[in-house]
Amino acid sequence: MEGRQPQTKAYTNVTVNKEMTCSDNLRLRSQEATSNTVITTMKKGSKVKILKLGNAETIDGISSNWVQVEVLAGAKDKDGKSIKAGTIGWCYGGYLE
Repeated sequence: MEGRQPQTKAYTNVTVNKEMTCSDNLRLRSQEATSNTVITTMKKGSKVKILKLGNAETIDGISSNWVQVEVLAGAKDKDGKSIKAGTIGWCYGGYLE
């Protein structure tokens, strides 16, 4: 039933053209689903700009949309290597703030 899972946090903060920050290490994928190819894993703190909203889904108790994003300058992968600014892919909006 709705409202009975205290760990569930609804995110409605994803909107087109908004610049956001990864709140955790976050996989950048070729398409909007966990089954799709991982392009890279963005390090916590990396900045992205939302280009398009995708399907709504609940993952790990978090409800949000998949979002197509453009990686902004200064973004790093999980190993600390630079990700080219302008790289485009899909990620789960529940881990953006």
